[in-house]
Amino acid sequence: MLKLPAYRRLLAAYTLTQLAWSVGTLALAVQVYHRTGSALGSTAFFLAAQFVPAVLSPLLVARVDQLVTRRLLGILYALEAVAFVALGWVSSHFTLAPLLVIVVLDGVIALTARAITRAASAAVTEPPHLLRAGNALMNTAFSVCFFVGPALGAVVANAGGTSAAMFFNAGLFVLITLMMGTAVSLPSAVPGAAPIHGRLRAAIGHSRRQPSIRTLLGIQGAGLVFFTISIPVEVVFAVHTLHSGRGGYAGLLSAWGAGTVAGSAVYARWRSLSGRALIAAGAGALGAGFVIMSVAPTLWVAIAGAAIAGVGNGVEAVAARTTLQEHTEQEWMAMIMSLNESLFMAMPGAGILIGGALTALAGTRAALAVGGAGAFAMAVAAAALLPAQEPALPTRSPAAAGRR
Repeated sequence: MLKLPAYRRLLAAYTLTQLAWSVGTLALAVQVYHRTGSALGSTAFFLAAQFVPAVLSPLLVARVDQLVTRRLLGILYALEAVAFVALGWVSSHFTLAPLLVIVVLDGVIALTARAITRAASAAVTEPPHLLRAGNALMNTAFSVCFFVGPALGAVVANAGGTSAAMFFNAGLFVLITLMMGTAVSLPSAVPGAAPIHGRLRAAIGHSRRQPSIRTLLGIQGAGLVFFTISIPVEVVFAVHTLHSGRGGYAGLLSAWGAGTVAGSAVYARWRSLSGRALIAAGAGALGAGFVIMSVAPTLWVAIAGAAIAGVGNGVEAVAARTTLQEHTEQEWMAMIMSLNESLFMAMPGAGILIGGALTALAGTRAALAVGGAGAFAMAVAAAALLPAQEPALPTRSPAAAGRR
């Protein structure tokens, strides 16, 4: 796998961008809350960082996914470097409105680059049939960065302030831009059947006409709502239900993160199983973890439940993405990956709202139980509706298979 030069570049870029995202999100979220002193300020930040980019990014992908991959990624990563320099300046002269505008722009660019990178990785690993192995390695890198990124962000921000964290990220993106600029073996875009001005509409229509793609996106979108119900619940659960304070909350988050890393290893070991089995198993583990947490009499039992849920999260996310890639033609890969990435950014908002409402109305244990029931329902849906066997990735035509 690592013998493929193009894959090595894409893996390095994907890993560093996820590290930058984790560092930047923590530093900016803390600063916005401290400067505004309001939950509304924090809500506005997360809407600007996640929900709005999730809506806008597919529009940009539709306009650029036919461009030369190496040049496109180089431009996108260079723009991210500029965006973080701007965020570094704005954060040192804090004004909320311009900061949120830049966060939105950076989020759109970041999601676009992630979709293009995912599509390019699928094209690179398709000929030697290494898609699952490549995704397993990328998911492990993602999970590790997700686990250590916030801690690194806290260290950098505490040492030099939020602006230092932003300039640190800008440096990372300069490095990534240089890596893309010197890459010579990235795949070319596969010519699309739809013109640019109607490409997003055509991609949505294509996903609706393909039963496997439609089902995968539907299960993933609904699943993300249930999988993220716990986000606003866990802090109340740890502090007020289990009376374990901040340390208990940190323990739950750490157990989930460690479980996600372990889940990546589980997927890497068992990736030869069908996508249907892996998705169902991952969703089932998430459900089991939530149910254990909902009935946990002590913090340690809850931590065990969080770890099990994290394992399920680590397996389900990469299995669903890989299965989606296995059912998508290369000419639609960037657009379908963009729609999938947008789901990952947008749907948690609904889960967070439902989790908060359930906690207020029925308590933390009931909210976690609903999340568990929903995760089990998604496991059953995956087992019943997804095909047992994945098709071979469509072969690219000789004209489209050239490298640029």
